[in-house]
Amino acid sequence: MNPRPPADAVVALRGLERRYRGLFAGLEDDESPEDLAHRNGADGRSALDHVAAASRTLSFLGRGVEQALVEDDPVLHPAVADPAEREWPAAQGTVEDALAELGRAAGALADRVGHVSAADWDRHVRVAGHDATTTPLAVLWDAVDSAITHLKQAQQTLAQVRGR
Repeated sequence: MNPRPPADAVVALRGLERRYRGLFAGLEDDESPEDLAHRNGADGRSALDHVAAASRTLSFLGRGVEQALVEDDPVLHPAVADPAEREWPAAQGTVEDALAELGRAAGALADRVGHVSAADWDRHVRVAGHDATTTPLAVLWDAVDSAITHLKQAQQTLAQVRGR
């Protein structure tokens, strides 16, 4: 299988805020987006929790990408290789604040990786507590994939909590 190129990750990152905003667009017709965003779905998390988790994951994995690209012999945090170790607190604040933070996190990561040389993407870096290594490109794609997973979970949550 061919690896996914970093340029595609940058495009995905740049579109994340717009895609998340789309979840909340048009909700005013039925119920307040703020009310819906704070209601917990079947998984015990609200749509706003998923927005915040996506932002935190982008920031966390973005730091891992940065560390992998600039340090001589980096050892990344164990949660880089194990999503189960990425537990985030419940979201606070407004939908607008959470979406703005998501946009900042996604934009910062896209800006950081937009001009990385091809050779740097294949650096092998260790992850604490794991026998395997990873690459900056794998960490970047994990960030994008995790944010999209949270997007889908937020969408499911909103569908579950509407009208109750």
